[in-house]
Amino acid sequence: MIISKEYSRDGARFELSGIITSEEIMGLNTALYKQWDFTSYKYQLWIFTAVEDFLLSSGEMKILASQDLQASEINPHMKVALVSESPLVFGLCRMYEAFYGDGPWQTRVFKSLAEAEKWIK
Repeated sequence: MIISKEYSRDGARFELSGIITSEEIMGLNTALYKQWDFTSYKYQLWIFTAVEDFLLSSGEMKILASQDLQASEINPHMKVALVSESPLVFGLCRMYEAFYGDGPWQTRVFKSLAEAEKWIK
């Protein structure tokens, strides 16, 4: 479930909880790319600390990473911070990083929201 989504001048912050579906993640991504000032965003902060599980297949994770690679052509100067304390969710975030590969965005997975916020500033 999506708890909150916030857009600022510099980026976007999403907080999710419970069991997350591929439709929710891809919907947030699509909405993000459609922001009129997406080209000036410096960061994305995805907070998964209250997430129990992702209902995303590895194929859907590849599609998500591919969407981000396409978006990085529009804005190559982005940091993407993913936050989770859960070993399962942390591992899934790392899978996303692997699928995203050598794209221009800097991506990191954190166990602490404070660390992630410090990194994106």
